[in-house]
Amino acid sequence: MSTRITDVRLAWRAAAATAALVLARTAAAEVELLGVDGPLAENVLAHLELDEEACDAPRLRVEQLHGRAPARIRDALQAFGYYEPTIDPVLSFADDCWHARFTIDRGEPVRIRSLAMSLTGEAEHDAPFTDALAQAGLAVGDPLDHGAYDRLKRRLTDLARERGYAEAQFTANRIDVYPDEHAADIALMFESGPRFAFGPTEIMQDVLTEELIASYFTFEEGQPYDASQLVDVYASLADSGFFRTIDVHPLPPDPATRTIPIGVTLTGAPRLTRSYGIGYSTDTRLRLRYGRTNRRFNEHGHQFGINAQLSPVISEVRANYRLPINSSRSEWLNFDVGLESEDTESAQSNIFEIGARRVRDRTSEWTRTQMLALRIEDFEVADQKSRARLFMPGVSWTRIRADNAIRPNVGSRLTFEVRGALDAVLSDTTFAQAIAQGKWIWSTSRGQRFIVRGQAGATAEREFQELPASVRFFAGGDNSVRGYAFEELGPVDAEGKVIGGSSLATGSFEFEQPLHARWSLAFFTDSGNAFERSEMDAKTSVGMGGRWQSPLGPIRIDLALPLEQDHDSWRVHITLGPDL
Repeated sequence: MSTRITDVRLAWRAAAATAALVLARTAAAEVELLGVDGPLAENVLAHLELDEEACDAPRLRVEQLHGRAPARIRDALQAFGYYEPTIDPVLSFADDCWHARFTIDRGEPVRIRSLAMSLTGEAEHDAPFTDALAQAGLAVGDPLDHGAYDRLKRRLTDLARERGYAEAQFTANRIDVYPDEHAADIALMFESGPRFAFGPTEIMQDVLTEELIASYFTFEEGQPYDASQLVDVYASLADSGFFRTIDVHPLPPDPATRTIPIGVTLTGAPRLTRSYGIGYSTDTRLRLRYGRTNRRFNEHGHQFGINAQLSPVISEVRANYRLPINSSRSEWLNFDVGLESEDTESAQSNIFEIGARRVRDRTSEWTRTQMLALRIEDFEVADQKSRARLFMPGVSWTRIRADNAIRPNVGSRLTFEVRGALDAVLSDTTFAQAIAQGKWIWSTSRGQRFIVRGQAGATAEREFQELPASVRFFAGGDNSVRGYAFEELGPVDAEGKVIGGSSLATGSFEFEQPLHARWSLAFFTDSGNAFERSEMDAKTSVGMGGRWQSPLGPIRIDLALPLEQDHDSWRVHITLGPDL
């Protein structure tokens, strides 16, 4: 055994030596800068070509680039107001590489002696313009910064274009530099003229009704022009799924009416879409998915779709008819009918459900869904086998924030839902239920991520035994308490069989450390359980896992260990999909 270990160590050392030799042969040589640091040094390196040459670059080329370097360094220093630098270049060659050192004495900087900046026209009272001037970073007595001056010019020009100042112009824009006096005079005067308004919108399309298309526009003719609203309109049209190509752009301004017309050209996307999928998680095991959607059932924006999933744990098939309400893109009415079969560690159920949902996107980022469903469920939990009929109204609110849809560095998802039933209204029992779920993600500057997840639920019921499995609470699984099987946790009966609970509380904390561009390592702890009222027996687990950022989303492989005497074995959890 010791001989095999020694062989492995020798192999690792040989591999490391080979890798080091390869890196040494291909690495870029060192360019050393003395006398400058921070942004000034970064600008010098950005101007140099020499630092991009490898150790094995031809000697003549290195010498030529080294000879040009002092002039480029002077250009880089002038951008920060240093017009009289002293540069001492040294170039040396060794057997394996070359080394360049530049000792730089920046000299006395040119400072701003006079600063004449003015903003006239209607933009004089427009906050983005006044903020741009206030934050320009130019002041009398400061070293001359050409970059700050250029950034201010670009900012004023961009603001004029974005906010409808079609006649804006600089009446003065110059920097007079006097190197001998170490002084510079700046004159920057911007005349914005009047702010134009949105003109008429010219729409070319034969996809949807004019009334429905108009609901995608957040501006009206006569409102002050703002290009960001065109971006919002484009995003809304793209998210709708109705269109193959989308072109939203301003037309030439009309000085006579002081308006900017808008041109919109749309072509329809294919009506029918099909999707196929195969996936795996330890909760559902191997699953197959199929979907077919008619995205433009008619010109009024109606849609019809069928979705199916097949797995050993959860199988379902659903049909959905979706239509906009009042020709609005932000409010939809959905009619659903579906069959679902579920076979978990604790319960079995077969569900037939028909219902309607009214979905409305709120301006505050919250999506509100009002629901009404008739559910007939055959279920078996422990020794109880029964059928239940529920006529359930409900409402939910959901908000998602993320800087990236697939793998956010910062983001959150919040969901609140309330639902219930009355035995006096087409139901076999009476209950009211509230569910809250949240997930938050934060990141450090080095790429580490902190992920916190929580779920809570409570039920007020007439008789717990009358509740079908689908409205009881269970815990355990990939997105609950890892280390335990899917929905195997909850209160038990006299024989020790899990029967579910009327309340639920679970939480998770996870730390993720990046290892490579696509790989990271995670450490986590989960805790919680389903329970009856205040009699909670929290189950806790700890574990670690690997993360691979696949093109379809993160693939997570977790190894979790329950901290309970009756569960002393590790459990593997595999999931695929976006973090939120």
